[in-house]
Amino acid sequence: MPVPSLPRPLWPSWSPLRRRVASATHLSLFLDYDGTLVPLVDHPSRARLSPAMKRLLQRLAGRPGVWVALVSGRSLADVKRMVGLAGLCYVGNHGLELQGPALRYVNPVARATRPLLAHLGGRLTQALASIPGAWVEDKALTLSVHYRRVAAVERLRVRNAFYQVVRPSQEQRRIRVTAGKDVFELRPPVRWTKGTMLSWLLTRQRALAGRASVLPVCLGDDATDEDAFEALGDRGITVAVGPSTPLTRARYYVKSPADVQRLLERILAARPPSSALRASERRFHPHADSDG
Repeated sequence: MPVPSLPRPLWPSWSPLRRRVASATHLSLFLDYDGTLVPLVDHPSRARLSPAMKRLLQRLAGRPGVWVALVSGRSLADVKRMVGLAGLCYVGNHGLELQGPALRYVNPVARATRPLLAHLGGRLTQALASIPGAWVEDKALTLSVHYRRVAAVERLRVRNAFYQVVRPSQEQRRIRVTAGKDVFELRPPVRWTKGTMLSWLLTRQRALAGRASVLPVCLGDDATDEDAFEALGDRGITVAVGPSTPLTRARYYVKSPADVQRLLERILAARPPSSALRASERRFHPHADSDG
């Protein structure tokens, strides 16, 4: 299990990494959305995928032996709407829900916690109404309190108002509280994270692949992506994007979503198209199944 440490810059290590990417029978890409595929912006609705990045994801998903999963803190419906591509696996709410080729999942504890989160969301909206720039995002299975646009002198008010509302439920272990880049998160009381979902998906993919090799590649930029980096460990390639702290469980780092696009282009070039799929590749490849 990796411990947080200083990651290496990716580009000086690309040559040996390229050989691993090219030689693996199957390649699993686990990609965060905000801050990874798109730059961070002041409101999530403005984080639009560029046409070039969208085409790149589509081409990667169409490569034999390549499987693409978007693993986001957004709701499943939101990340699907923002990306809008078939043949991908979409993971929402930090792993609590999933939809993809022949795959469906909603965490039962998260589903049962929805009424409490809806209640807390209403109270938080009232408590934060007087703080310009603070707002509550209801993602059904989780809640996010955003304060990216809040003035620095007002941020302590956000924190105090947030904990005044949620602390009783937190102390009763009816919810979990986490934090990211300029956001507080309310989650159901279950240890089910991006890392849990990544491990589950990777186990499934390796079962489908049989004896063929599966190389996972995981990219993310925020604290919740550390769970995925930790779960993957040394079993694949982990890349932090513009790390929010000097220490991360990812082994490598790149500076920005522009670097992510450059990396994905290089991965695509290392995985040339093939006219035929072997049996294990056909089982593994998303287009071998129906989306639903």
